[in-house]
Formats: sequence, structure tokens, C-alpha cells
Amino acid sequence: MDFIRSIVNEEDLILDEEVEKLLDAIKKFDQPRYTAAEWAAIEGGHSVDDLSMIDEAAFDRIAARVEVRDMAMYRLIVGGSNLMKCKNFVEFAKNEKTIPSSFVEGYLPLLEMIDDIVTAGPGYVQMLKVLHNRAKKG
Repeated sequence: MDFIRSIVNEEDLILDEEVEKLLDAIKKFDQPRYTAAEWAAIEGGHSVDDLSMIDEAAFDRIAARVEVRDMAMYRLIVGGSNLMKCKNFVEFAKNEKTIPSSFVEGYLPLLEMIDDIVTAGPGYVQMLKVLHNRAKKG
């Protein structure tokens, strides 16, 4: 039906071949996704297939860097004054513990952001879901 509608309305036709070319072009810009262990192997000049050569201390250093990077990203959203409260909120939530109200206060900017997205409508919620799925894969 879209094909007929495009002809009747004198619109440009988008062929499957053009879509495939576009997707291939996008894939070229999409960086490969590696686990922390694979990144450590690559940074150390090792093959991804030979992860046994990397010592546990390297993994600990990488995990510490990832945690610092994650906190820096949280800081962009919740602000510097709420950063430690936000970190504690996340730790309590992951451990399924009761979260004190002061820690909820630190996470509130994130909750407000999600509430704004929900209030904006289903299109924005769908975009958030797509972004979330993409982030999980990365």
C-alpha cells in the first residue's frame, strides 16, 4: 500500500536496497561492543581470545574505572550535591535494602526526568525504551 500511495502522491520511493545501504553505512560507524575483560585484553595488546593472560588486578582496575565513569555520568543528571546520595540509593536498591529518604532525595532528579518523559506521551516512552535496549547491548 505504501508503494501505491507513494506513486499516487508523487513521493520518492524508498527501495529495500537503499535501506540496506543505509543500515550498512550505520554499521560502519557503530563501534564493536566488548566486555570489560575484552577491553583489558585489547588495551594490553592481547588477543580477545586469550583472556587468561590478564591478571585479576587488571580487572579490578578496570572495574574501578568503570565505577568512577558511571558516577560521573550520574553527576551529569543529579548534580554534584546529590551524587553520593544517588550512589547510595543505587547500592541499596541493588542489594534490595530499604532506602532512606535522604538517599531517595539524591535520586529524585532521575525520577523527575522519567516522569517528564512519561508525561510527554507514548512516543517519548518508546524512545526511552529503544535507548534503554541499545544501552543494554552496549
